[in-house]
Amino acid sequence: MRDKRAITIRDSRLQKIRNNFRDLFLKAISVEWNRLFDEMDKLRYMSDGTRRTIDDFSPSELKQYRSYQDQQSELRMLADKSICKCVACRKPDRDMVYNKAYDAWYCTECYGSHRAHAKKLDKKKKEAHGHEEKAVDELYKTFL
Repeated sequence: MRDKRAITIRDSRLQKIRNNFRDLFLKAISVEWNRLFDEMDKLRYMSDGTRRTIDDFSPSELKQYRSYQDQQSELRMLADKSICKCVACRKPDRDMVYNKAYDAWYCTECYGSHRAHAKKLDKKKKEAHGHEEKAVDELYKTFL
């Protein structure tokens, strides 16, 4: 009984450490994303506070602005595809399972739910017709 309690306490501490690392990683991404947003604001607003449109940007300013957008997009994708949060429910404090075919992390609850649904669909063997149906069908096949 004592060993079980020690394991539970250890597991709880490890989960807390895991969650803190995830939070730290996501916070670092958020800080960098906000820094890029501030740099974009410097281009969007003139010193007197007047807002500029993209059409007002010089070619070099537009290139820099697009670079900031690309970096923000990469950061968002990095966070979304990381083990730090479930791609389906977005919860960060769960045990995760990696779906290699979809290149994404799911919490065990969402993964189980998707897998159960995929098994139901596989039993029906219904042929997908539309583009969206085919995409959903392909996604669920990755859980089988």
